[in-house]
Amino acid sequence: MKRMASLLLAVLLAMSLTACQDEKRVEGLVVEVRTDASGDVTAFVMENERNQTGILIAEKTTVWPMGISSGSPAEYWAQFQKELRVDALASAWCYSRREKLETAEGKTVRAYWATSVEILGGLEREALTLRDGTPVDLLERDGQRSRTYRLSDGTELLRVEEPFGPENVYVMGLESVDDLSETAKEKVRQYYEEQGPLYDELEALERAYAACRELGEEFQAGHIYQDTSPAASGERVMYFTTELTLPEDYSMREHRTVSIHAAFDRETGEKIDSRDLFAVPEEEVRRRLPELVEWELPSDVVADMTSALDLEWIGFGRDGLYIVFPAGSLPSEELDYHVSVDCKNIPEGFIQPWAVPEVWAESS
Repeated sequence: MKRMASLLLAVLLAMSLTACQDEKRVEGLVVEVRTDASGDVTAFVMENERNQTGILIAEKTTVWPMGISSGSPAEYWAQFQKELRVDALASAWCYSRREKLETAEGKTVRAYWATSVEILGGLEREALTLRDGTPVDLLERDGQRSRTYRLSDGTELLRVEEPFGPENVYVMGLESVDDLSETAKEKVRQYYEEQGPLYDELEALERAYAACRELGEEFQAGHIYQDTSPAASGERVMYFTTELTLPEDYSMREHRTVSIHAAFDRETGEKIDSRDLFAVPEEEVRRRLPELVEWELPSDVVADMTSALDLEWIGFGRDGLYIVFPAGSLPSEELDYHVSVDCKNIPEGFIQPWAVPEVWAESS
């Protein structure tokens, strides 16, 4: 009996794996929608990188529209039919068996029967106009806080992610916003809501377009994203780091990251001045930090760091302190200059006891 059960389980598992392997996923913009005499969708054509694919809708096809989170199958189907339109962004899981579909233009394209179809977003044509009068289309993905600016010929210029965090952001081994008092949670939320994007989206788009015109086929689309996450926490304080990534070189798809640090009282939610985190005067912090860096620094860099250091550039992290000197802040360095101080190298009495991250004690 056990042998028969084992064989049956193996067969079912093999069938399950085969079914998964037999499905394929197709994603793209909808360019044509087919309906029957009653107006129900029977098929649609999507385009991705100039390739067109037909998607056939069966009675048992599961549909996932954007504008409804719960409801009956009939309600889902009704909403899906409203959202499935030309320029909608859709994704379909399909059986791998290839069929054929003739488009409205008389072109025969490969087609597949869909097991499920999801509406992901949509394209708004000529959503905005650049300074020289060039229209730009906007492709938005619902639920992924993402939008992509494109030229009318489909050339992608810039992808932007909406700022995210610190709520619903968790780092293994660290406390999160959830560990703050209710008062502090609201204060921190308000702070980052007011902070908003640390970039000018339209100016970034203009720069991307200018680079596209200059580089031609060598142009690579830029990407902007800004995330805030917990960095460390102490007896009375919680630290967060906002990382902003911006395009740097459009021909190599290179980006640069800017880190912005903030500390908050975990009970009141008030932002703590960076100078108050240290138990020694600001002048001593400036003088001693270069000495505590894990590697030997050139004498001219040490001198520049001592005079240029802004305590707001110091981040408290899992393993120690992290400092980024912005490009141009050090006369001896042309680019951003990164240094770190291991928590084991920080002398006692240098940082306020209540500000020392708990993870430092665990690593010592």
